[in-house]
Amino acid sequence: MTVWKRAVGSMAVLCALLPTAVGQVDASASAPAPRPEEWWFTTWSLQSRVWPVSKGIGITVGVVDSGANGRLTELAGRLVGGWDATGGGTDGRTDADIETDALDKGGFGHGTGMAALIAANGSGTGMLGLAPDARVLPVVASTNAEYAKGIVWAADHGAKVINVSAAWYSGYGDGHCSREVQKAIDHALERDVVVVAGSGNRPTRHVLEPGGCPGVLTVGAVDSDLKPWADTTPQPSVDVAAPGVHIGTLDRQGKMIRASGTSASTALTSAVVALVRAKYPTMSAREVVQRIIATAKDVGPSGKDEQTGYGLVMPYRALTANVPKNATNPVYAEWDRHHGQAPPVKQAASPAGDEGTSAVLSAKTLALAGLGVAVVLAIAGAAVVVAARSRRQARAR
Repeated sequence: MTVWKRAVGSMAVLCALLPTAVGQVDASASAPAPRPEEWWFTTWSLQSRVWPVSKGIGITVGVVDSGANGRLTELAGRLVGGWDATGGGTDGRTDADIETDALDKGGFGHGTGMAALIAANGSGTGMLGLAPDARVLPVVASTNAEYAKGIVWAADHGAKVINVSAAWYSGYGDGHCSREVQKAIDHALERDVVVVAGSGNRPTRHVLEPGGCPGVLTVGAVDSDLKPWADTTPQPSVDVAAPGVHIGTLDRQGKMIRASGTSASTALTSAVVALVRAKYPTMSAREVVQRIIATAKDVGPSGKDEQTGYGLVMPYRALTANVPKNATNPVYAEWDRHHGQAPPVKQAASPAGDEGTSAVLSAKTLALAGLGVAVVLAIAGAAVVVAARSRRQARAR
């Protein structure tokens, strides 16, 4: 397995490689065909059923990651000016992920991959995002503190959903989020923003943040047979799952690659949130999350499990189903308890599993939940350790 590192002082951010419209049009009339690597288009009947209902118009998705390459034709008109929380001085439309591999001399570009999965316009390579009429607000971050700042900034600058295709160990013990990350999540939720994060990319038993933090919609990964991905980190906080194995997306140079990991499943789930928010513009973030969980399709072990949560996200159901007002909403129930707004509720233990969405990390090591680039990492699930401030980079295997 190939691993890239940029180390920082006593803490490093381990980043698993993922792989990260101008007006509504008739989805059935002129939409280009998706590429073969985008198998979830068939799984979800996106063009025939979902896009006639919503394509995400009017919704901005904050992508806190490595930035996104604004020069790619596939992202033309899809990126709005963002922010660089690392102090790099960019507006997020330059991908700071410069990790390289023998098979990918130009660098992977984690954030570019995520942005493409969400909103690529179908030009150039033909890569199509799940919510092609949505806009992406790219925010560059590498440390946990920068991610926290990025979440706050995105919430304050128009994002209705914030995508964090990352997972890391807080160092405060399992089940405990760092104060700065939890405060950032609270800030977003208080502004009616949905926060979506991956569980991680290795079968560790550590509960990772931000996916393990109250208020976050946490995502596992499944393959094209809708089976849990073997490298998904099992966590009790996993709420839903989405496609995350052998996923086609763009690298930083605009080349199509295949990758596996919860970074992709997180980005696709964020895109579904954008579809729902576009369809129901007055619906609260709380209700949107409730709707997505209530309409999920049970996969994996029967009932809620630690790899796929309540099941596979189902975009068409989420857009059209009648969801009871009293439908379960564990994400906000936990957040309410965190804020002391509801009495504790004892939940049945979820079956432990060997598959989850995070990475195996030592204390105070941050892991970005992402896709392992298949062509580069033999689909095993690569990881990138992103250095905090030094920007120094070392290659390791």
